[in-house]
This record gives sequence, C-alpha cells and structure tokens, in this order.
Amino acid sequence: MSTPTLDRDPRIAALPADEIRRRFVEFFEERGHTHVASASLVPAGDQTLLFTNAGMVQFKDVLTGAETRSYKRAVDYQRCLRVAGKHNDFEEVGRTPRHHTLFEMLGNWSFGDYFKREAIQYAWDFLTRDLGIPGERLAATTYKDDEFARSVWRDEIGLPPERMAQWGDVDAGDDHNFWRMADTGPCGPCSEIHFDRGAHLSEGPQCVPDHSEHCPRWLEIWNLVFMEFDQRPEGRVPLPFTSVDTGMGLERLASVLQQVPSNYDTDLFTPIHARLRELLGHDPDEFEAERFSYQVIADHSRAVTFLIADGVLPSNEGRGYVLRKLMRRAIRHGRLLGRTEPFMGEMASVV
Repeated sequence: MSTPTLDRDPRIAALPADEIRRRFVEFFEERGHTHVASASLVPAGDQTLLFTNAGMVQFKDVLTGAETRSYKRAVDYQRCLRVAGKHNDFEEVGRTPRHHTLFEMLGNWSFGDYFKREAIQYAWDFLTRDLGIPGERLAATTYKDDEFARSVWRDEIGLPPERMAQWGDVDAGDDHNFWRMADTGPCGPCSEIHFDRGAHLSEGPQCVPDHSEHCPRWLEIWNLVFMEFDQRPEGRVPLPFTSVDTGMGLERLASVLQQVPSNYDTDLFTPIHARLRELLGHDPDEFEAERFSYQVIADHSRAVTFLIADGVLPSNEGRGYVLRKLMRRAIRHGRLLGRTEPFMGEMASVV
C-alpha cells in the first residue's frame, strides 16, 4: 500500500510521543487543571458502553451534574477503544494512515468553568506556542449555527476564511461537528482543528477541512466539544451547566510533529514493526510490500495488550468476544506474512 510523500517543515521540531504527552499535561496543569489518571478500558458502572470509547466516559456524570468533584478543570490522557457501537473504526484499521482500534486521547476539561473562547485559545496556544506548529498550517471547522465559536477563530485567533469551514446539521441526520458519546448522554456542537499536510496532497477544490477524512491533505488533530445538551430518548434537553470536553489523538499529533506520512510511522508503532520484521526476517522493501498486515498487527497488538491488562479475557460473548476477534485478526495477518509460530506475546512485550 502506498503512503503519501510529505515535505518536511524545518519550523516543526520533532518530539517523541512521551514528550508530547508530558508537555500537554504540564501546559494545562499550569493553567489550573487537575491531572486525572486514565480510566480502564472497561467503563465503570456504565451499561450503555462496551468499552471506554472517548475521554469523556469517566466524566459523564460530572458533565450531567449527577456527580461533583473537587475540581472544575481537568487534564488527562485516556486510552480508548473503538471497535463496536456508534464509534467503530474496526474495518478502517490498517487501511488508512489514521484509524485505530486503540488510541490515546489527550483531553482538557471544564465543568461549568470556562467555555468556548478559552477552549479555543488554549488549544491554539498549545499547538502554536508550546509545540511550535506554524499557525498557517492549521484550520478549524465549526457547527452550522455556532457563530460565537466561528467569531473567536476569525476575530481573535485570526484564521482567514479559506481555513474555516461550517458543517453539520444534527436534526437533519448530519452529525458532523456535533458530538455525542452514544445514543444518549451529554452532547453538543464542536470545533475541529485540522493540520494542513501540504497543498500537493489536495485532490481538488472539494478538498477542504470538512472533508479531511477523504482527502489526504487535511488531518483532524483536535476536537473541541462544547457540552450544552443531554441527549435523551425523547430528545435533547439543556445540561444544568455548560462544559468543555476536548480530545486530541496522540497518534495523530505525533505524526504531525514527527513529520511522517502515517500514524504507523511514529515512535508509537515503529518498535512493534521492528520486532515483527526481526521475527520474519523482512527488509524495508518487504515491510512496505506488506504494510497493511504489519499495521493491522501493530494496532491489534496494542489493543489486545491493554484489554488483557484491564482484566478482559477471550470468551464467546461481550468484551471477551471482541478481544478474541482482535486476536484472531492479528494472528490471521501473521499467517499471511508467513508466521506460523506464536508471536503475539512478542508484540505485547514491545507494547
């Protein structure tokens, strides 16, 4: 499978994933946020979810006002799994440079404290000042009628019209720029930040930030969700207070800063590839020829490792069946690569 060619930007300093994670937490701690540990992939006391599929899962009751904590601002990095239900990337894994079953979400939170303006300003400052990403390589989208968020991007951040887009109409069935964890629960309009990977990757005039999932030029890196509503079976009602829930994929951000064409080329995955290549005796050309299978194995090895660490074991139903499905798919791709001996334990040791 082919990977796009990127022009290196000397203004962007490469950082390892561990450093990105540390700097994210420190940035928000310096701005009054409490660091909260990652929750288990198995949601605690939530029967509506099979797995933790977003950073907001452990804060769901805080967002609705059902639970009160000692802090109004939080920062975390949360392991998430998307293999079932509303958010399901299983079939895309290995085929695209950016989709995973398991990924790590960096997030900052406001529970009835700051709202849209501060969330946008914090995100812009972290990306452009702390990490040094040139502002002219960033774009933003907003929900169709969220003129306040759009005005912050336009009038305060200074984004030009060609790097802003409006989209989404949840009542007409278009969920773009409107986020909800599941069929019920906290939800609200959102503003996505996209990175411009280069005009040479554009596939035509339709290639704008709101089509980044289909055009290789744009990469969505951060989603700022403005929690205003509680989705109930009978409809949406206002939450008791407004909150901010942001999520940024560590894997995608690492690909931007390390200036590689795929998440699978970052230091979060290359050690797994290297060990598998060692087991198979593959050279770089053979790796590229079999990249799809390598990427499936690398992704699923991470998911399997953390699921077992969180107490899930293979079975014929529920979470255990999903784990079993991940293991079988990874092993199948190992067989396609010619590996007949067990190898998943070796992958887990690298993870």
